[in-house]
Order: sequence, then structure tokens, then C-alpha cells
Amino acid sequence: MRKSLLWALALIAVCVLFFVSSDGDTAIELFKWKQEMPTALALMLFTGVGIVIGALLK
Repeated sequence: MRKSLLWALALIAVCVLFFVSSDGDTAIELFKWKQEMPTALALMLFTGVGIVIGALLK
């Protein structure tokens, strides 16, 4: 495995540990649209968006 892939997997593991330990709800507001969801789900969704953006830029 490449060194950069190992770093990426380690960062994903740290994110997962952070998501599991997060508690409570988060409100996401975009103009008039408002969505409430668990904090762990919101963090996981935005991390997924970041991964997609990173893959598209590569």
C-alpha cells in the first residue's frame, strides 16, 4: 500500500472515532431550509462530501 493511502485510512479511522463519541443534535440552515439531525450523521455527511470533492480534484 502507498503511504498516502495509509494516512487517509488513519484519518478516516480518527473521524469515525470522533463521530461515535459525538452526541446531541445539529441544525443545518441554508437560506430558508433548515434540517435537524444527529451530530454524528451531520459530521459523517460533510466528511463524505469532502472525500468526494477531494477525489474529483485529484
